[in-house]
Amino acid sequence: MARELRRLLLSPERLGAAPATGAVLLEPAEQHYLSRVLRLRPGDRFAVVDGAGHLWLASLAGDQAQLLQPLAGPWQHEPEPQTRLNLAVALPRRDADVLLRMATELGIDGLQPLQAERSVAERWNRPRALAIVREALEQCERLWLPELQDPCSPEAVFGAATGVRLLATTRGAQPQSLPARLPAPLGASFEAVTVAIGPEGGWSPAEEALAIERGWQPVSLGAAILRTSTAAVAATALLTSWRAGLSP
Repeated sequence: MARELRRLLLSPERLGAAPATGAVLLEPAEQHYLSRVLRLRPGDRFAVVDGAGHLWLASLAGDQAQLLQPLAGPWQHEPEPQTRLNLAVALPRRDADVLLRMATELGIDGLQPLQAERSVAERWNRPRALAIVREALEQCERLWLPELQDPCSPEAVFGAATGVRLLATTRGAQPQSLPARLPAPLGASFEAVTVAIGPEGGWSPAEEALAIERGWQPVSLGAAILRTSTAAVAATALLTSWRAGLSP
């Protein structure tokens, strides 16, 4: 039943500050979304998610969302994925919004924008990027909000990422395909997989050499030269499909 209801994302902090009655004061934009966009009337039901694995049924009560279950007893609970999937990507000038939306819908857990040597992206707008990710989560019915970082250099990511680290590339010696580089199921202790996607002009020789020096494995997404947005979405789809195969 809950999957048939439209969803509203409210942060765990806001929900935790709600009174014992479970009535959460809605912000004007949220009231507009529920009343004008979804055309809900007082008493109509919708779902509230916190982006941390929980969902409650709720009803519209004027300028408030009235939770229909106790805060400590949500209608649905989903544990955090045991294997975290991260996408580090040099956001393109075009299609950056689509990239963020589609990666969220497909199930990525971490989004790290990169400012590479050949990046030509527009100025970073965190509120807009976060709004796109949040709206995508509401639309696709995920319970876990991807962690969105601010842009950093590839060098910072190449040195800090842990787990399996894959560098998408189309140049040099023929790398293995991304699926071939993904390990066999390793159980609950498996930590994370991070795929790094370069800018439209590709990684610089220095960036690629540094990544390989620090243990990143070059991978291919196929014979064609893909746009950054296409490569990021294709990599995310391959990762989430692989993770689904880890489940018994």
